[in-house]
Amino acid sequence: MLSQFAPSPGGDGRFIHPSGVIMKRFNALLFAIAGLCIATSASAAPGKRAIPSCTKVLVTQTTDVPANTTFDGLVKYGKMVCLVGNNKKMDGSQSESQIPHFTLGAGATLKNVVLGDPAKGTGRNLAAGGADGVHCAGNCKIENVYWGDVGEDAATLKGAGTMTVTGGAAYKAADKMFQNNGANSKIVISNFYAEEGGKLYRSCGNCSSQSARTVTINGVTIYNVSAGVGVNSSFDASKLPALAKAYDVATMTDFVSNKASSRCATFVGTSKGNEPGKDSNAANIARACVFK
Repeated sequence: MLSQFAPSPGGDGRFIHPSGVIMKRFNALLFAIAGLCIATSASAAPGKRAIPSCTKVLVTQTTDVPANTTFDGLVKYGKMVCLVGNNKKMDGSQSESQIPHFTLGAGATLKNVVLGDPAKGTGRNLAAGGADGVHCAGNCKIENVYWGDVGEDAATLKGAGTMTVTGGAAYKAADKMFQNNGANSKIVISNFYAEEGGKLYRSCGNCSSQSARTVTINGVTIYNVSAGVGVNSSFDASKLPALAKAYDVATMTDFVSNKASSRCATFVGTSKGNEPGKDSNAANIARACVFK
């Protein structure tokens, strides 16, 4: 079952008591306990998370965020906005010709926006303006971003480096949400909620340049998502001899699902033009899917 957490102690901490000294000590103890609760649950998987209220803004082209800069939706618009693609290449369909809402240069940060129209019906295969989400060139950060409707993908790591996703949520993905196509790269997802989708994460199974990749999941809840992460627990040595002994690693802590389906699906990575098959080798699964 999904984890639900009671709210932290509220109010202003003032209690009527005949002794002011006891009152102050009690208040100090109360806030110490509250601080401890916050500290110990900082990485806890969230409960069901709603999309924040946002104002719809139609967009027709990709926004480039240069290297080592930050795009903050609250700073740019003064409020939370819902960016909705308004042409065929940004309608959020499963077409491979979709372009992203954002491209992030190395070291760039995207924060405080909603992508896609969350009010555009139900189901997983909608054309609701989510485009191809976010493309990261290398190291990048995505903070408090909500995908109201995932298009082709929510976010894709294209090059070497680490994509860090903190906070936010993704909804209604026809297939995967986070895609790792980078060489020797890593994606870190924490304090995140995902609802309705095929997979939360997929390491590319047949990219033209293949390599072992890693993903770290910490404090994440998936709801009605078919599988958690998809990793290459081995590679086809006949097609990729250089990767004969290589494998992806998914490290998962406090990873919660409402379904009995696997949180870690394993595949045999292969070369471009071939389809990766499932890897059922128990030893390969054990080394690639690490639960803590």
